[in-house]
Amino acid sequence: MSFTAKTILDTFKDVEIAGAPKLKHTLYLNYAARQLGYSDYIHFKRCVQTAPSDRIGDFYTSLMRKICAIRMPKEGVEYVRFSDYNGISISYDSHFIGWDKRGNEVRVPNVGHGKHSVSDFRSVFEEPLYVIETEVELFAWQWRWRSFAVIPVALAKAKFRSLFHQHDQVMTNPPIAKVKGRVARKLRDSGLI
Repeated sequence: MSFTAKTILDTFKDVEIAGAPKLKHTLYLNYAARQLGYSDYIHFKRCVQTAPSDRIGDFYTSLMRKICAIRMPKEGVEYVRFSDYNGISISYDSHFIGWDKRGNEVRVPNVGHGKHSVSDFRSVFEEPLYVIETEVELFAWQWRWRSFAVIPVALAKAKFRSLFHQHDQVMTNPPIAKVKGRVARKLRDSGLI
């Protein structure tokens, strides 16, 4: 799975950039191309279509990385925010839904990160927050780009199925002694008691 000139151009034509002025489509494409360092859309398109064949994979991946770093989430689509730690593990924003039979917290992903959430994140943190829309972008983010990403719920459920199927682990009568012991241990380890 890799990016092609067609996928990049199609993605680019559909990109929405935060704070962009209201422009007609052609002028907006020129504006977006300038945001990526090109003189205009024609220059951008020519560079994409004539990328050097010996570096085409890196060129396309790098360009798509820039696009995903500046674009905004689509209207009416819910996202989940993930973070990748040096390719070792992936974490996600979550909320508590109960305790399992061993007294561990059971959590599921928070859903709903949209335009405001992405804008707020980007205004506060220096690390990039990529807006991922396709499986190819997800693969590139997970294995090459890392950092933070928002991923549409449908794609996240398809690729990280087990994260969303945690409700069956929740106990109606959890082992409270284990829960209290675990909480006390965490508080002691953090120096709070």
